[in-house]
Amino acid sequence: MNQIREAYLRSPCQSTTHASLQLGVVQSTVWQIFHKRLKCKSYRLQLHQDLSESDKDVRLNVCIEMQERFEVDGFADLLIFSGEATSHLSGKVNRHNVRMWGTENPHLVIENVRDSLKVNVFCALLNEKAYGPIFFEEPTVNGMIYLHMLENWLMPQLNEDSNDYIFQQDGSPAHYHKDV
Repeated sequence: MNQIREAYLRSPCQSTTHASLQLGVVQSTVWQIFHKRLKCKSYRLQLHQDLSESDKDVRLNVCIEMQERFEVDGFADLLIFSGEATSHLSGKVNRHNVRMWGTENPHLVIENVRDSLKVNVFCALLNEKAYGPIFFEEPTVNGMIYLHMLENWLMPQLNEDSNDYIFQQDGSPAHYHKDV
């Protein structure tokens, strides 16, 4: 038991499988000692952006700059915000966006329908105008599908309305495609 405690004190993020191989102890034994005798629980880690002091200054300066720009007449009229959403027709919920808090584990079970039908929708908003919604036929929106929608549907409309705009995208993986 002391061997296992020391192993986790040295490296608290290692798996029970890795500790088992390292210590030459059966994995289920490592897990039982860790869980039952040492009263340890595994917790899901949350990832956060690592910010340095200079990052904070840069972010503050961007906020100040944006605030100053919004004070200039007409700047807000140039901004176009866009976003996509996926809705599963089975009622499946993205569990990464849902948390249940409580003093005890509710042992809630949610049935998951594999490969359920889904609908992907895109919309862009300009001060007083909405572009869309547009529904994608494809089950997954990748960079090429997104680029095709931009080139053949959104950009022609934006260019017809004005040549002076600022197009804002969110952090969707499709937006990082090299051609986009």
